Amino acid sequence: MNDLSKIANASALVPLRGSAYVPAPADDTPNPPPKYFDTDFTNSHFPLLWGKADGGRGDVSNLANELKVNFLHLYDWSTPPAPDKQPGPYQRSHISFLDECAANNIKVFVPISNYFLSELHKGNDVIPFITAMVTEIYNAGTTPHKAAGMWGIGNEFDLAGGFTVIEVAKMIQILINIEKSLGIPASALLPITSPVSFADPTNKNIPGIKAIRKLQAAFIALDLEDVWDTRFIASTNPQNDGAYIKNYIDVTFPSYFPNLPFFFAEMGVPIKSDSAVKTEDDQAAWVLSQIENSHPRNNFLGVCIFQFLDQTALKKGSEATFGMMKQGEGYTKAGTITFGYTPGGGEPYFIDTLAKKPLYESVKKGFSNF
Repeated sequence: MNDLSKIANASALVPLRGSAYVPAPADDTPNPPPKYFDTDFTNSHFPLLWGKADGGRGDVSNLANELKVNFLHLYDWSTPPAPDKQPGPYQRSHISFLDECAANNIKVFVPISNYFLSELHKGNDVIPFITAMVTEIYNAGTTPHKAAGMWGIGNEFDLAGGFTVIEVAKMIQILINIEKSLGIPASALLPITSPVSFADPTNKNIPGIKAIRKLQAAFIALDLEDVWDTRFIASTNPQNDGAYIKNYIDVTFPSYFPNLPFFFAEMGVPIKSDSAVKTEDDQAAWVLSQIENSHPRNNFLGVCIFQFLDQTALKKGSEATFGMMKQGEGYTKAGTITFGYTPGGGEPYFIDTLAKKPLYESVKKGFSNF
């Protein structure tokens, strides 16, 4: 059994009007330059991307004020430093980013990324890294940061490769044990999710269901039934049309998990010449219908639009077309990664000019009535 009322801090997530957020600069690549080393830009070294201070682009306040976004789905979270310490090599503090989100009434999906799941699968010790994340999120105390919304354990374990559903459950077990060791009270614990794809290997038109069942079985195998009942929120990643999504929310999902809260961690559609969505205008109309058919109800919390920005720096083809925004012409200014930081200290990062796609206006319209 599971319902939203039994999950601490879950009610603050409803209605969930979210966006996937990876503000990768145009000079990033799938094999990142050393100055970046991963896709975490939501930290203290890149404030001109997400913040307004010092002439920054102000992504967070723009998302909140223009689109009514109140939740950000992140994918990468570099290991933070010890409390009140300067970041060491490959460590980044996220407190200033979290403070910016809190100031704009945005909650954050705090990711324990696929990288750490792969390391766990290899038999490597991830506990020190996860402990640092938990310490940062709970303010080195017993209360979560105001912007912390939920823990996100990887993305699409059913497709990712490099790890299995077993590592997802083991990572949750590690997280739980660390929280216990730090004395976090039950009332302060954050919900937990692990998004699955909308692939349908059963060919029975029940996307996501088989993967969530596997995850539930993994919880049971590790004696985590209580965590499933009191902290877990399911999430799936659809690209289907609005009518399909409406039926999935009202009929398909609850017929298999009648008491399990869920949301869409990635909802959108790519632009493809051989599909019904051939143009940016097609994409805007498709996603508006998705939003209009996915208002929160019963155990459904809401949606994260996939995504904020076309990922042309990181992906190719249709996979780079999901964004509400796209890279414009050049950049407005350059920031500087903190001098002395390793790697990248003193090197520039560029605040690219962004252009709104028609999808932007669809999200604005859809979320205004959400």
